[in-house]
Amino acid sequence: MKKTFREKISFLIATGLGLGYVPKAPGTAGALLGILIGLLVNFLPLILGLFFLIFLVLLGCYVSTRVEERLGGKDPQIVVIDEIAGMAISLWLIPISFSSVLIQFLLFRAFDIYKPFPVKQMETIFKRGAGIMMDDVMAGVIVNLLFRFGSLFLS
Repeated sequence: MKKTFREKISFLIATGLGLGYVPKAPGTAGALLGILIGLLVNFLPLILGLFFLIFLVLLGCYVSTRVEERLGGKDPQIVVIDEIAGMAISLWLIPISFSSVLIQFLLFRAFDIYKPFPVKQMETIFKRGAGIMMDDVMAGVIVNLLFRFGSLFLS
């Protein structure tokens, strides 16, 4: 069955402009794009950055649902908008340096892969696209807060 224009756009966004098709570690590729987006969001005024991140999460819920329905599977591996949004959230309002971005990236990927409490629970609380998105959103929030907390002791 041929994809409609709306489906093509949904796939393009959900796969992070095609990064979800990277054969090895598509989630890592998505998180790398999330770094770029996170860095750009940090240049926005506070309220615009917040609205952009909320919009990104809502858009991710929508396109993830569309792709999941089209492919007929749960949380397709090609969907990386969740990693993009989660990584951007983890960097929001964090002082940017090479080391801070590297730490955020490594922490985010660890939380995304191992899904400790309460990250894993997001998949059962939320369904469809929201379930795909919210575990990574939670991982991003936790990593952001952990970095802030850890920075208090390293300053």
